[in-house]
Amino acid sequence: MNRLLWIAAAAALIPLQMSAEQSGTQGILDILKEAASEKTEDSDSTSTKEGEKKSYEEIITAEAETSEGLMNIHKVKKTYYLEIPYALMGKPMLLSSKVSSISNNADVIAGQMPADPLLVEWGSDEENVYLLDADIRAICDTTESIYKGVALNYMKPVRKSFPIKAVNPDSTGVVIDVSRFFCSDEEYMSPFIPASPFDALFGGPKLKGSFQSDMSSILSFNAFPQNIIFRTRMVYTVSSEPFTAIVSVSMIRLPDEPMKPRLADHRIGYFTDSHIEYSEDKDRSETVRYINRWRLEPKPEDMEKYRNGELVEPARPIVYYVDDAFPEKWRKYLKEGIEDWQMAFEEIGFKNAIIAKDYPKDDPDFNPDDIRYSCLRYASTRIANAMGPSWTDPRSGEIIQGSVYFYHDVLKLLHNWCFIQTSAVNPEARKEVFDTETMGPLLRYLVVHEIGHTLGLMHNMRASYAYPVDSLRSPSFTAKYGTTPSVMDYARYNYVAQPGDGVEWLLPPRLGVYDKYAIAWGYRPIYDAETPEDEKPVLNKWILEKGNDPMYRYGEQEIFTYIDPASQSESLGDDAVKASEYGIRNLKIIMKNLVDWTAREGESYDYTKEMYKEVMTQFRRYIGHVSKYIGGNYLEYPVYGDGKPGFIPVSREKQKEALEFTFAQISELPEWMMDREVLGLFDPGNPEIYDYQASTVKSLLSLFPKVGYTAKLSDDPYTQSEYINDLYKLVFGKSIKGKALDRADMNMEYAFVYELFDNLDMLESSGSKSFADNALYLEDSGWPCSHIECREALMNAEESLTKTKKESDLKISAKEILFGTLLDIQELMEKRAGSSRKDLRSHYQYLSYEIEKVLKNM
Repeated sequence: MNRLLWIAAAAALIPLQMSAEQSGTQGILDILKEAASEKTEDSDSTSTKEGEKKSYEEIITAEAETSEGLMNIHKVKKTYYLEIPYALMGKPMLLSSKVSSISNNADVIAGQMPADPLLVEWGSDEENVYLLDADIRAICDTTESIYKGVALNYMKPVRKSFPIKAVNPDSTGVVIDVSRFFCSDEEYMSPFIPASPFDALFGGPKLKGSFQSDMSSILSFNAFPQNIIFRTRMVYTVSSEPFTAIVSVSMIRLPDEPMKPRLADHRIGYFTDSHIEYSEDKDRSETVRYINRWRLEPKPEDMEKYRNGELVEPARPIVYYVDDAFPEKWRKYLKEGIEDWQMAFEEIGFKNAIIAKDYPKDDPDFNPDDIRYSCLRYASTRIANAMGPSWTDPRSGEIIQGSVYFYHDVLKLLHNWCFIQTSAVNPEARKEVFDTETMGPLLRYLVVHEIGHTLGLMHNMRASYAYPVDSLRSPSFTAKYGTTPSVMDYARYNYVAQPGDGVEWLLPPRLGVYDKYAIAWGYRPIYDAETPEDEKPVLNKWILEKGNDPMYRYGEQEIFTYIDPASQSESLGDDAVKASEYGIRNLKIIMKNLVDWTAREGESYDYTKEMYKEVMTQFRRYIGHVSKYIGGNYLEYPVYGDGKPGFIPVSREKQKEALEFTFAQISELPEWMMDREVLGLFDPGNPEIYDYQASTVKSLLSLFPKVGYTAKLSDDPYTQSEYINDLYKLVFGKSIKGKALDRADMNMEYAFVYELFDNLDMLESSGSKSFADNALYLEDSGWPCSHIECREALMNAEESLTKTKKESDLKISAKEILFGTLLDIQELMEKRAGSSRKDLRSHYQYLSYEIEKVLKNM
């Protein structure tokens, strides 16, 4: 089938040597000419009148500095010219920019692409050259009659216009002035990250500035056979402060014939490029998604060997260059992390498919900011993170270039995670500065994970759920399988293993079975298929072959909506209750030894305080894992014919167990976290413990809509009435039994009542603001970190308790249950208001007073 992935609209088909009539585009030239004349501010100079073009020699004088390549670049005094062959008109290219150096790396580091590359192409008429936006994501069979209508409705818009200054001597190309194009405040070369609706949620808006054109200038240029690069100093004013970035802008030629794409499947995790497909054979347009992957093919001379099952080297291996800024002691581990993926490609017949190299010292053309080179880059920044983006040909999903950004303080993140998750069983993890032999494997895992992203793989949060929790205490099992079947999971280190278990390998595997399977699914050629649609039966067969094995399951990363307790960030094993219990046991061991393991002779207790906070953060993470069972559903990703349901509700027993475990753990928290000998060594500020207990009670109560939704889907439901009653008995258990309360108990009762008011919409109508104002411990602690790693954790299960009010739109009517509970509490408070202890008497009387006041104002 003759398919066109990007509609070749008429505007792209007007080369200079063809008239409008010959090209069948009558009227398009007039539109382009009119647009160019009306928007001269978008051109590099005032439009040249017809007949006033100068000769090539008058423009490109003898004093010109020239770099020859895909498009010749000429510098004449302070003017920069681009010589574009007619043969490039209508040909696909990527336009991209990388920051080479920067004065403020709060948002962007050296080596980073702030924005996605643009798919563009050149077009021309007799007077102007046009830069066209070719990212028109419409698919249509060119042989169908509707193709003409699709093409007319997906015309490629003009992004820039350039008056033609001259025609080259052999009349094979034209010359345009690009002095402003490569030194202007445009999105294709901005050093700032584009604004996003998520900015307000994650740390506020990104940096942006006022461009200072008089201080900005092109610094250098280079032309190569397949691309060109301009290096420009960009000067801005940001919040009254100076800001400068050196930006490398590239245009790279893409193949005329895109790589054959592979259709995505929601049962396996790949990044994708999406398109709209129009067809006469379907009753609707459809969204088609192509996975992102490298073009990995045997050399033509090795094709027969490959098809016979022999290992061969690919025609174009994936090469990653390792920044020479990395210390020598790390380089071995970084390279191993890159080449660990060779194992996956060997299983589908390719050897040396991915290679790690140092920055070449003897290649003058090598430039890490050139989009042709994939690099592992170091950045001296306090951001505790690493990233692995890749850039694609959007026509097919082919990955053109990948980058891994290694921010310096990711070392701190790795160190602290390793300490807090393994130091109970691993003496090496107790050191304030890790030996290379300890840090090296952590760096290797980090690189393996990020390289996986640049190969097209998404996070697989379901992977670690495949392992029985107790298997993580087995030395033989963990030595073979690590902590998860996928390095693309957020399953860091083995917090389940207990002292005495003898577990030595506490990390994820070098490469998991899911990772090898996913690479095979995405990269193994299917030679008998002519089109992406022809591949679907084979791709489906590969998935079904592993469909009942949990080691090969995929679970997407949940953002804002928390449904599946089997797909969680930072979790281990198939039972979050059991795994968290083991994890908390290890936290208690750390707390008992915290001073001995962190204090240093003659130094302050800053490091001790830092690790104390890490203990609390990890505890919250464990509670977040368990809470996701409440109102949860296991997602199955079914397709017709596999016999699977769309979801399986979490059982009533598991939800009750999760609730009881959560409340028991937060109730016991002060006993081991508020060690006076530890807290007395530093000023802890306002302790989080009571805040956290209160906010957890509020959040547990606000889970009742999810509980109700799941109950409607379950054969043995955990009803809203039973859930609220269970929670009420846990929070008010001591008061019901007439036992004495401590400060934590009172705070949790306050929190429960306040959340009832909120869910019953009573606060505003009653005007009762004093309760919220005086409830000292009811405020949820905000997420303090704006780093991307932390943001992803926040958007997943770790902090799910604090986001459950999002579920109120489920429209489950259960206010009568909550109202009845409020009346029960009022009766209980009145019953206990005569307590002999003054503080208890005040507590009961105050709550009774607040409830009465709210009820009177209804």
